[in-house]
Amino acid sequence: MRIGIIGDLHLTNKSPERRIDDYWKTLCRKVSQSLDIFDGRKCNIIIQVGDFFDAPTVANKVKSEVMQLLHCFGRFGDERMLCVYGQHDISGHSKATLPNSPLVELESARVVKILGDNPVIAGPQQASVFFYGASFGEPVPEVLDKDAYNILVTHRMVGDRALWPGQVLPGPRQFLRQCPDYALILAGDYHYRFIETWQGRIIINPGAVIRKTISRFDLEHQPAVVIFDTDTNESEVIELGIEPIEKIFDLTKRDVRTKDNSLLVELVKRLKEGDEKILGWKGFLLKVLEEKKASMGVRQVIDEILEEVKNG
Repeated sequence: MRIGIIGDLHLTNKSPERRIDDYWKTLCRKVSQSLDIFDGRKCNIIIQVGDFFDAPTVANKVKSEVMQLLHCFGRFGDERMLCVYGQHDISGHSKATLPNSPLVELESARVVKILGDNPVIAGPQQASVFFYGASFGEPVPEVLDKDAYNILVTHRMVGDRALWPGQVLPGPRQFLRQCPDYALILAGDYHYRFIETWQGRIIINPGAVIRKTISRFDLEHQPAVVIFDTDTNESEVIELGIEPIEKIFDLTKRDVRTKDNSLLVELVKRLKEGDEKILGWKGFLLKVLEEKKASMGVRQVIDEILEEVKNG
């Protein structure tokens, strides 16, 4: 079985502050290009790893155009695209709000299926593949058959490098060790691609399909999709077309972040010391910025960093 894997989409028609292109059109092109790749590689099924949408409420235009794209590709059956939900797909990080989410609207339109504890079983009976889901905040399901080819799709922060000073996160191989019954794990939330193997089992994060900020990690990121073959356990990374950064980003204040990274280090240090318990997060942040006599440019950088932290 060939599986097409696509990362965090963050679909929205609201452009991030630094983007200067037509952001929604760019997103649509990337989705369309990804579907064409999966079709050309004769993928049997598509996996999306959460944060399908950028917010739990999106414009009707966004939902309708996405449905049209997926309906055009849905000629292989209702369970052609499997997914999990991320924190951006629900309100207040609460699963209770999932029924009101745009992702459930897509599921009702039969263009996606949200994975959970009960596996979706695909492929011929003699070589069935079991797909389980662990969405944002959800535990990893116990598998029904440890001898089957079990695949976990999850939206949680697993990565091979910290994204900000002081961040602690499990590494890919560590997470593989924590989930011994899964032959393959497909992960989202962490926006940067990795493929790791441990004792013959594999974890893949295809990375986000769009670059939202001018952080170093985003500017170095090459959006791509991944094709995985369960018969050979081989993966293929196919990069998506992107424009030069100067055509899509406003880079006029790009150097401020590097010069003032010390302020973020100070924030992390003070958080660990517990100052925020006294002042609250907002008061604590304002206090540190005031103490450091931070310029408006620095404050903007801090805002961008906090947005990246919030977005995972």
